[in-house]
Amino acid sequence: MKKILPLILIIASAILIISNFIVSEKYDPGFWVSNFSSLLVIIAMVLTIRAHKKQDRI
Repeated sequence: MKKILPLILIIASAILIISNFIVSEKYDPGFWVSNFSSLLVIIAMVLTIRAHKKQDRI
């Protein structure tokens, strides 16, 4: 489960970003903050996956 959860969060964040671009009619600051927060979640999960891989090697 530890390895699957970050992938699920990455996919969910990517879907949120894409749907935000499709559904949003105007690109106000809230739109950009929402997309930026989803991007930060993706980055954090990628770093988490890398850390788990390094731990498994040691």
